[in-house]
Amino acid sequence: MVCEPSTENAKQARRRYTRGMAVAAALYVGAVFGAVSAIRYLDPPQWALVVLALLPLAPALLMLRAYMTFHAALDEFQRRMQTEALIIATAFTVFGSFAYGFLEEWANFPHLPLIWVFPVFSFTFGVAHVFVRMRYK
Repeated sequence: MVCEPSTENAKQARRRYTRGMAVAAALYVGAVFGAVSAIRYLDPPQWALVVLALLPLAPALLMLRAYMTFHAALDEFQRRMQTEALIIATAFTVFGSFAYGFLEEWANFPHLPLIWVFPVFSFTFGVAHVFVRMRYK
């Protein structure tokens, strides 16, 4: 996501966003590797498997918090561009998942785990944001 900060407040918001995302990303990587290692090597009980499987959600929610804080600090035009990119990414991801579900169910396409929906959404948001920005230049 590239936004040109125009004020000192916007620059500070971008720095907070970058720092918040970096910390959350590091925690996410640690949570994923820690959970996978614990599941593979410790043979935890079912309740612990559930906790370990959901552990990476905490840093992902921190990423969402960092984005929401950043979004609130943007000016109206930048928020509009972000919102348009989010709508495009949501539509692509939702309808793509919906269509692929029919293909899996009725056309014997291979099963794709739901864990891939968020990365597809994030990637699509980044691409959509580039195109939205180009449209307004």
